[in-house]
Amino acid sequence: MIHRNSTLRFSRIPGLLRIFLIATTLIALIAPMNFVFITPGPATSLFPQVLQLKGKSYPVNGQLYLLTIYVSNPEGYVPGAEVLGCWVWGDCVALPRSVLYEDGATDKAEQKAGTQEMVESQSEALTAAKKLIAKKYPRIEISQIKDSSIKVSLENTGGPSGGLIFTLGLIDLLTPQDIMAGRKIAGTGTIAADGAIGPIGGVTEKILGAKKAGASILFISTENCGELPSQVSGISVIAVNTIDEVVDYLIGTPSGALKGSLSSGKDLNSAGIHGCASVGA
Repeated sequence: MIHRNSTLRFSRIPGLLRIFLIATTLIALIAPMNFVFITPGPATSLFPQVLQLKGKSYPVNGQLYLLTIYVSNPEGYVPGAEVLGCWVWGDCVALPRSVLYEDGATDKAEQKAGTQEMVESQSEALTAAKKLIAKKYPRIEISQIKDSSIKVSLENTGGPSGGLIFTLGLIDLLTPQDIMAGRKIAGTGTIAADGAIGPIGGVTEKILGAKKAGASILFISTENCGELPSQVSGISVIAVNTIDEVVDYLIGTPSGALKGSLSSGKDLNSAGIHGCASVGA
């Protein structure tokens, strides 16, 4: 009798426990989590619609790509199921909200800040471009080129990470030299008035975006070297410190020779990356 009663009593507990665990799991999957997502965004062609210059400019031969990432808004609803899926499938990055946003951050404030950062980045890009042109192409008259000479058509995008590509695009428009030589080139990094290139977030996701766009070269800041995967294939990742290094790299090796050096491994290390001694050395 005792044995039967004890058996009956304990047979009910696992059933109740299963119900509890299922309910807890379902709640966890639909409950909002304190995380944000980073996923690869589209690569946007810079020419001819996005970047335009009033006044005299030279034709471009090739294409530059602005790289973007999607980042969850600070007030966005992120259910546990999506966080779990992100970790399982690996097609995105889930980070604690505090890593990207301060307490009290709002969608409106973040959007306004991102727009302002992009406007400031474009102004810095022009200053950096004019300094490089004055140094490398002193005969070109650019004194009349001002911030109002630039027209950028890019909606729902913010932040300073387009500085590198904006600068390279302005240099290409303002100089007669065929800098791109027909190549598809992507880049991501902030730009300072003196031409220094700074790091950005989501570099791994932007590599995916650049490859999807068909870019053969991706320029990044050397400060992002520590965030790169151990191996990169299908695109040449070039880490640089300044916009001068970007231009020197592109014009210092003709298109055919560049292709040959990359394929022979003379220009890239074992990870398919140039300029990052700590990766694939």
